[in-house]
Amino acid sequence: MILACPSCIARYHVEVEALGALGRRVRCNKCGHVWHAEPPGTIVEILRAEPEPDLRAAGGATMDGPARPQLPVPAGQASRSRSPSPWTWILSLVVLAVCVVGYEARQPIVKEWPWLAPAYEALGIELEEGQEAKPAQPQ
Repeated sequence: MILACPSCIARYHVEVEALGALGRRVRCNKCGHVWHAEPPGTIVEILRAEPEPDLRAAGGATMDGPARPQLPVPAGQASRSRSPSPWTWILSLVVLAVCVVGYEARQPIVKEWPWLAPAYEALGIELEEGQEAKPAQPQ
């Protein structure tokens, strides 16, 4: 079955058996929202609800009993790290280098390709006098 987080709409593939007969509390790995997920096609009556104990108030003591399994991570996100990949850094450096070269070499660029002068002017980058949109003179 597919669970969708009611807060951020992230979707997760979960086996129905993992929810149990009465459902269980699940936490979204993307935004941290916690909600009660129920298996499909069941009507659950809750006779009495007890709040979960606050472990911080108990001095950090842990509850006895089996640990509850975490909500599974969606396929394809288990190995993804939160830091940018090396290719992201390389692409960023290439874009930065193109911007620096485009700014520093603006005079020769506009001299060679005069149709780029309006683009520099639109960006507010000053050109030398006489470079504004003067077409190249054939020789």
